[in-house]
Amino acid sequence: MAIDQKTKKGAAYKSPWVWAALGLLLTVFTVNYGFVMVSSSTWGGLVNEEYYKYGLQQNKIDKQYRKQAVRGWQVNLPEIKSWQAGKPETLHLYASDKAGNPLTKGRAEVTAYRPSDAKQDVIVQLNETDQPGHYTAELSMPLAGVWDLNLLFSLNDDKHMMNRRITVTGGDAPELSPLEKVVNFLSGE
Repeated sequence: MAIDQKTKKGAAYKSPWVWAALGLLLTVFTVNYGFVMVSSSTWGGLVNEEYYKYGLQQNKIDKQYRKQAVRGWQVNLPEIKSWQAGKPETLHLYASDKAGNPLTKGRAEVTAYRPSDAKQDVIVQLNETDQPGHYTAELSMPLAGVWDLNLLFSLNDDKHMMNRRITVTGGDAPELSPLEKVVNFLSGE
């Protein structure tokens, strides 16, 4: 009887199933620890601290879009087909009123917003040229990938907003990734 109790006491540590279960638990904890370390060191800072206030502003944004539809301004920012990372491109903006008269002495600003990394965002002021209603600026995207262009045009107290999603390719790789192809397909490019 004493021999059987001694055998039963140490038998669990000799079983490969016990070691496999402990190894599985150790693997799960190690992988989760790795995920936590990677996520804390690569955080892009895209969380909006005042999400509630931003949500309340959504009604104002919708009201702005309705106002600008009634106002009838034609604000045209022609598309640049082949954005290259690090290569400056000239943005051309033409703004006119409902009757087609150019909007002069306005203020135009483009924010290039990088959805995956807020630290890479670029803001550019467009300057009016000699031609009335024409505004231009140089813009260089620092990285390849998907970007959102947000245009804000204002004249006196009236404002106009416009958004556009673009894909910037690297200088050496003109071939788009599968994700970029899907994004372009969905955005109609």
